[in-house]
Amino acid sequence: MSQILRIPKSAIAGLVVLFTALSVIAWLSASDPEIPEERHKLALMTSLPIYWPEGSDIASLVDKDSETPWVRETLERRYEITPLDSLTGNEGESAPIEGFDRLIIAQPRGLSPADNEGLDTWVREGGKLLYFLDPMLTGHYSVALSDPSHPTAVGLIPPVVLRWGMTLRFDDFQPFELREADYGQGTVPVQVAGEVILLEEIEGLSEEQLAARGSCAVLGDGIAAKCSVGAGQVFLLADAAILEMPEAERPAEEQLLALLEHAFEE
Repeated sequence: MSQILRIPKSAIAGLVVLFTALSVIAWLSASDPEIPEERHKLALMTSLPIYWPEGSDIASLVDKDSETPWVRETLERRYEITPLDSLTGNEGESAPIEGFDRLIIAQPRGLSPADNEGLDTWVREGGKLLYFLDPMLTGHYSVALSDPSHPTAVGLIPPVVLRWGMTLRFDDFQPFELREADYGQGTVPVQVAGEVILLEEIEGLSEEQLAARGSCAVLGDGIAAKCSVGAGQVFLLADAAILEMPEAERPAEEQLLALLEHAFEE
């Protein structure tokens, strides 16, 4: 005769509690806006220590317990990031930005002629670019300004930005303190920021040069501009102070995510 397996009531109660707890955790994870089901791929090109900590060596890069910059942690709540050293590959190789439709360039070390050309083509084919171009960094770094590992202190305007019809103006006499500035759909902390200027149409430009210009509008307090360029779009921000903050409380994290939402998802 078969025997009936008897489970103590206390064990049944424990299992009910366990399954209830697991169900609640699963529901919270699925409904939590901080944990998207699928993250967009995002390429990143920068001289700022926002993906790896400043002064990282090979040992710290492979150490899972090493500190991660808050900017990277914040971005990775929405995006799957791939850092790039160059936008164009060697001859016969595919360009590193192929396969991405979103790109952040933040105070790069400099764009080569090939990078300028490749970036222009990528945007016109549908890419979305968020470009942090700071005329003068204000962050504090452990290495000397002359050290090659120091972030690019002065942002040079690349030819591709001029091609799209924009340049920057910089006021040497502006206050040095950190302040909030409006970029059209929100605010970000800025310090010694630039001002985006749309280039007037210059006599003598060829039809091709005129056609290459984007349809741009300066936003908010003048620290930003948004352009439609071909099938893609460019969001230019004339400051990078939010990326230089060594630590950030929730306002800065939320401001950064809102900025990316406006640049990429709208």
